[in-house]
Amino acid sequence: MKQKRYSLSMFWNTRSMDAKTKISSISLTVNLPRQQFRIALKLFSTKADFEKALSTARILSNEARGLRNEMNEYIDKAESIFERLHEPTKESFTRMFKSESDLFHSNRTDVMFFYRLKMDEALKEGRVGTNKWFQQCMRCVETYSPKVCFEEIDEKWIKVYHLYLKNRGNSDSTCSMKLRCLKIIFNVARSQGFISASLNPFKNYQLSKSTKSKAVLYPAQLKSFFEYEPIGIVESRAKAYFFFCYLGNGMNFKDMSLLKYRNLSQDSFTFIREKTKLSCKSGVKEIKVHLHDYMKQIIAEHGNKSNKPDDYVFPIVNGKTDLMRQLSDRTRHKRVVNKKLALIGKKLGFEVHLCLNLARHSFATMLKLNGTPVSFISDAMGHTNSRTTEHYLKSIPDENIKEMSVQLLSFG
Repeated sequence: MKQKRYSLSMFWNTRSMDAKTKISSISLTVNLPRQQFRIALKLFSTKADFEKALSTARILSNEARGLRNEMNEYIDKAESIFERLHEPTKESFTRMFKSESDLFHSNRTDVMFFYRLKMDEALKEGRVGTNKWFQQCMRCVETYSPKVCFEEIDEKWIKVYHLYLKNRGNSDSTCSMKLRCLKIIFNVARSQGFISASLNPFKNYQLSKSTKSKAVLYPAQLKSFFEYEPIGIVESRAKAYFFFCYLGNGMNFKDMSLLKYRNLSQDSFTFIREKTKLSCKSGVKEIKVHLHDYMKQIIAEHGNKSNKPDDYVFPIVNGKTDLMRQLSDRTRHKRVVNKKLALIGKKLGFEVHLCLNLARHSFATMLKLNGTPVSFISDAMGHTNSRTTEHYLKSIPDENIKEMSVQLLSFG
C-alpha cells in the first residue's frame, strides 16, 4: 500500500443551517500537500446527530447510526480513489468523486470515462462540433473494444486498431485524426494523475500527419465562377456565400454564419475564429477584413433584413435556439449550399469538386500567386504559424511556372 499523502474529515456547515429545523449540509474536507478543499455531500443533519455519528459511541439513535454509515461510505469511496490515483490533484479527485460511473475496473482505468469527460467539457464551452467529434471517436473505440482500459493499450494495440479503422473504409487522414483523439484522452488521464506518467503507448508510434485537401480554384476558374449567372434563389445564395467566405479572408462557413451586425463597420468587419478562440495559447486573434462592395451587395440581397447589433448578418442560425439546434441548422444550410455549388462546378466544367471549403484554399492561393508573403497570408487567415498556412497553399500552376521561366531572360 502506498504512503498516505492526504487526510479526510467530515465538516458540518454552520452557515447553511436552517433556522427552524437546525439541519445543515455536510461536506468532505480533503487535505493534500499545500492544498485543502471541500466537496459537498448529499448528507444533511442536525449538529447533535453529526457529532454523535462521529463519536465512538456504540449506542446511537437510528438517525445518527444511518448518518455514520453514509459518512463511512463516502470516506471509503474517497480512500479507494486515492489508492488508485498516482498523482492526486484537486481536479482529478473531485471529478472522480462526483462521477457516478465506475472509472476503475479491477485495478484498470476505463478509457470511456475520459471520452465523456472531454465531451462534457466541450459542451460547457459551447463547442458542440468538438463534442460530436469526441463522441464519434469514442463510438469507434467502443465498437472495436467495448470495455477497453488504458493499461491494456500498447503500441501493438494501436497498430491493430489503426488497421481496423482502415478496413472500415476510413481514409489515412481520418484514421490519423481518430488516433490523435485517443492520444488526447491518454494525455488527459496522465496529466491529471489517473494513470501513470510512464504509460504512453504513443511515445514510439508515429502518427501520420493529416493534410488538408489541396483542391483550389485558380484565377481563371474563379473568374468563370464569378461571371456565372445563377439560376434561382438557391444557386444565387450558394454563389453569394462562397464569395463572401472567399473575400472574407477565406473565412469558414461557421464564422460567416455567426457574424453579427455589431461586427460590421462602414468599410470593414472583424471576427474571431470559432475554431481556435478557446485553444489558442497565444491569445485570441481578431481578424480584420475589408468590406468589399460585392460583400455589401451580398449582405443587401441575402442578409437578414433586421440589422440590430446582436442580429446575425445571414439567416443561417437563430440566436434564440440552443447550440445543438444551431449546429443542426448550420449543417443543413451547408449541405444545401455545397450541393448547389457542386452542380455549378459541373456546369462550368471544373475538374475539382466545388464546395465552400475551396473558398479558404482559393483565397490563400490567390494571394500566393500575387506574390503576397506567406507571413501576411498567415496573419490574414488567423493562423498562429506559417506552417499551418502552407497546408492551404496549392502549388503554382504550370502556366505560371512557364511565365516565370520566360521572364528570366527578359532583361529589358
